[in-house]
Amino acid sequence: MLIRFSFKNFKSFKNENCLDMEATSLKEHEYNVAKLDSGEYLKVSAIYGANASGKTNVLQAFDYMKKRILVSDDSKKNSPIDEENVYSFMINNDPIALEVEILAKNNKIYKYGFELVKDNIISEWLYEKRVNKFYSIFERENNNIKMMKDNKLSKLANIDERTLFLNIYSKIDKDNEDFNNVYDWFVNSTYLDLGNPDFEGIIDKRVSLKILTDENYKKELLKFIKTFDAGIEDINTIPDSVEAVKNNNGIVNIKVTHKGENGEEKTFPFYLESNGTRKMFYLFDFFIDVLKNGMVLFVDELDVKLHPLLTRYIINLFHNSDTNKGNGQLIYSTHDTVNLNKDTFRRDEIWFAEKDKDGISTIYSLADYKINDVKVRNDATYNKDYLSGRYGAIPILENFVKF
Repeated sequence: MLIRFSFKNFKSFKNENCLDMEATSLKEHEYNVAKLDSGEYLKVSAIYGANASGKTNVLQAFDYMKKRILVSDDSKKNSPIDEENVYSFMINNDPIALEVEILAKNNKIYKYGFELVKDNIISEWLYEKRVNKFYSIFERENNNIKMMKDNKLSKLANIDERTLFLNIYSKIDKDNEDFNNVYDWFVNSTYLDLGNPDFEGIIDKRVSLKILTDENYKKELLKFIKTFDAGIEDINTIPDSVEAVKNNNGIVNIKVTHKGENGEEKTFPFYLESNGTRKMFYLFDFFIDVLKNGMVLFVDELDVKLHPLLTRYIINLFHNSDTNKGNGQLIYSTHDTVNLNKDTFRRDEIWFAEKDKDGISTIYSLADYKINDVKVRNDATYNKDYLSGRYGAIPILENFVKF
């Protein structure tokens, strides 16, 4: 699970900001919280804000961190990392700093991060939490590595100024529990940019081959789709086997059966379904993995092409411990104010991104926000108060004069 994500000097965020997923002492909606031996953590965080406020940059900062960890320098030229698009604030010479505090699969809490300037790593660190204190596993300054436990394998790591030690060492020492658990945590975390038309086009053609090989998977998928599109009776694939798909250039066509008048069933190509139904179909894979395996899912503009009740349905999948057995987490940006209310969220699950007159973004939680030195009560009308400007993070609109 993600406990905290801190970032500094990334795009519009000049100063250090922290997205905190550790639950506060609030007593509302206690089922929204994963209560574990190591602490209590939020399952959902929603980030609101005006266009260009920086809310997407929060998610992209994590995506950039993941890509830097998983992509070695030798393959960076073929990676999707766009270095020119991250250097920050107003293209200064200060380092980008990124750090996560996580609960890994081995039930240990780690703190891992790094700083870099113009693609060069200037520092990197990994700590393990024992009792209430963090102890160093390794620390790096430029290309100098100091491991707290002497390990001869560390001398085999060929480190240059552009490569992260976590990336290299997790491949050299496959038996190192700490390195590999942190590395695998990033492998299993996902970022979806649903506001990007190119990315939307990619997932719109994505079909898991499990629909051909796993009957339980197909039943779960159909059950999921029927919860919001009751007219769908069945899902079929053409071709209907993995071998046939290989001979069809990997293309799987989906057809759905609807029940019409007088109980008559008719089958249609899936592309005739609504944008929202298709989107939910293709997101099913991501949701089911996160919910079952306790992963973290970052989604930009989750609510695009979705009715607010569908968005609430997704939120409830994560809040409900019966569907979210693995304590997966959903962190997303949104403009959906219908669900911005006390019935859906705890106050510490609601975040706002705001940009000041100098173009500097900050994020803050509704649980910490004060109006005239008084914190927001849990009986406030969050959506109305937000749209009226009481919490900030809304567009400042000026009159448009036609000449």
